[in-house]
Amino acid sequence: MPCSTSFESCDGPKKLVYNGTDGVVIPQIFWGLWLVPFGILVFKSGFLPRILGVLLIIACFGYVADSVTPLLFPRYVHIVSRFASKLTLGELPIIFWLLIMGAKDQPLAVPV
Repeated sequence: MPCSTSFESCDGPKKLVYNGTDGVVIPQIFWGLWLVPFGILVFKSGFLPRILGVLLIIACFGYVADSVTPLLFPRYVHIVSRFASKLTLGELPIIFWLLIMGAKDQPLAVPV
């Protein structure tokens, strides 16, 4: 049976991917999880402010919570989405920082 506009009418693997609103549940988990290594790299790099790395890691939890909740706890989707959507805003500062400020130039090491 194909999925209609409601999440409950889906069956099988389609229910894992389609949630009735934007059509992605499983990919959103990976969109969130990749922010952890990205946040760690930003935090340790020195090219960008460390707070941006911390915000990326916090945003990871927002994406994962927002995507796992419809699969495991469908009754609480509206409650979790209210808080998780605010956590995902932690991804915006790095976008604006890179667009406006860019990364700091690092001088190349002179070969001896």
